[in-house]
This record gives sequence, C-alpha cells and structure tokens, in this order.
Amino acid sequence: MEAVKLGGDSCFINLTGELITSDEKPLLEACRPVVKGGPAFVILGLAGVSRINGLGASMLVKLYVLFRKRGRRMLFCGVGRHYREVLQITGLARVAPVFAERDEALAFAGITGKNAKLPESEPVKAEDTVNWAAPVPELFVPEVPPEAWKINVGGRRAVGPVDGFGQLWQKTYRLPVDRPDITPEDVIIALKHNFPDFQPDYNKFYPGPRGIAPGEVVLIDSKTPGGPVSTGVMVLYADELSFTFITPQGHPESGWVTFSAFRENGKVIAQIQGLARANDPVYEAAFRVVGSEMQIRIWRHVLTSLAGHLKVPADITVEPLVIDSALRWGQAGNVWYNAQIRTLLYWPFRRLFR
Repeated sequence: MEAVKLGGDSCFINLTGELITSDEKPLLEACRPVVKGGPAFVILGLAGVSRINGLGASMLVKLYVLFRKRGRRMLFCGVGRHYREVLQITGLARVAPVFAERDEALAFAGITGKNAKLPESEPVKAEDTVNWAAPVPELFVPEVPPEAWKINVGGRRAVGPVDGFGQLWQKTYRLPVDRPDITPEDVIIALKHNFPDFQPDYNKFYPGPRGIAPGEVVLIDSKTPGGPVSTGVMVLYADELSFTFITPQGHPESGWVTFSAFRENGKVIAQIQGLARANDPVYEAAFRVVGSEMQIRIWRHVLTSLAGHLKVPADITVEPLVIDSALRWGQAGNVWYNAQIRTLLYWPFRRLFR
C-alpha cells in the first residue's frame, strides 16, 4: 500500500497484493485529513490487487462509511471486469464511482497535474475469479427438501452493508483451535460440511445442491420470539480458507457474514464476522430489544458445535462494534419486504394446506 496526499483533503491510495483482512485502520491512518476545505476525495487504486475475499470487501465497506462520515467521497480506479463485478454485487459500485483508468478518477475529482507523482502499479491478474458469485438481478431458489418453506428469497435482490436501515454493526466471534494437527483448511472444511448440523435446533439451514459454493442459495427457516421467519442467504464468496453469506431483501439484516480460519501467533483461529445493519425499522426495534442477543447466541452455538466437532475447548470471545450509529430513514420502505411479517401472513395458509 502506498498513500499520496493530493490537493486539499484528497488522497490516492495504491492497493496491491491481497485484500483479505477486515482491518481498515492502516488505510484510515494513511489518508488522515490534513486541512479543511477544498477537494475531499479518496481514490483507491485496485490495478495491483490480486485477491479480495469477504473480509477485504468488509474493509472496503467500512472505509466507505468512515470516509463519508469525514465528509470525503471514495472512488475506485484501475478496476478491470472482474473487480467491477465484485463491486457491483457488494453494492459498493452504487455508492462509490468506479473507473477503469486512474486519470478518469482524477478528472472526476477535479485533480490535475498530479499523475506523474502518483505510484504506479502494473495490472495483475485476479486470482479469485472462481471464488466470487456473479452479479444477478434476483436470487433463484434451488431444489431443497420439501419441509423447507421456500419463501422470501426467490426474486429478491441481494443486499449488503451499504443498504439497509439500522445502525451498522461489526460483530466478531473467535474460537482458538489449540490442536497442532488441525489446519485452517480443516476448520473451513468442517464448517462447510456440517453447517446445518452446527445450528441450534430452532434454526434450519437448507443448502443448495452444490453446498456452500459461490452463487448457491441457502434457505433458512427459523423460530424467533416474534414468531417464525423464512428467509435465506446467498454464498457471496468461498475458498479453502473462508466463505461469506450475503442477505436478500427482507432478511432481518442487510449485509453479510464471513466464516474464516487463519493462524495468529502460531495458533489456528476460527472466526465468524458479521458486517450488517437491520433491514428496516421493525427489525431495528427488534434487534435492540432481543434480536441482537439472539444472534450472538446463534453464532456462539455454531462455534461451540465446531469446538465439539474438533474436540477443543469452546473458549469463545465476542466483540461487537458499532461502525455507524446513524439510522438511514431513506431505507425505511424496506419494511415492504420484511420476511418476518410475510412469513407470519403465510403461516396459517401453510398449516391449512398441509
């Protein structure tokens, strides 16, 4: 990473290599505001990036939110076809302009005469093209067991953390796997193969025919204090070290959750990290009363099940963090798609027909 100050509070950041961590702090520090007034753009160069996973996408979303709170607009440049699609499916392309060439981004920001002083990156080939789901206008429901409700997913659009109504939360759950014979790849294999079985009994997951693979839809039937809810998720990203689910319109949250495993200080860590906001005002109220605690119990249960499967102690830590406390009233109309309300309306008819 190289950062160069431009005019006013503007900054160019040349990203290289792999974006596979959700830590946005180095980029925020590299582009700290110096003066007030004048142009206020942050231009991210992606030409030298070879891989972005779900955690890297989370980092980019948090940068967008935090730079916006500082009154600065984020742009992308050096973006080829593949990463343009990644920015589309994550929603970032709808809130941050995307340019193929750096000069186009500089011109958009009204910055001239700086090109020769900016770091150069030779375009590199993306190594993650098979790991990302393709952008689709709406989700398709796969063949699943007959007991699955199969509602509130088909025909819906995938929505991420840049959508939604409520406060933007990052919640991180960690489990140390203290066994030298277990690798991060082993942890992800265990999660992928046993994901429905690792859920609490009130949470039913129904993966599609290909399991947890990019673009596959996983249906969810759950029981909550507010009644049953039928929804689902799409596999946004998947490789041997992580996978990410993104939510559809009407899901309790608008965002995604990433399951990953890595080595830290010589020890394997299994991690679940969500980056999401409540989809509408009804869900936001529910999360503040009981939903947030219920969500924490669900993901703690999944990691506890994983610990039992791997035969390690369930020493789980939970770190909730508010990224953006503002409510987005322009998204209040999302309540039209509320999966909880629609499930409650559908429930009597389902019981009647059964």
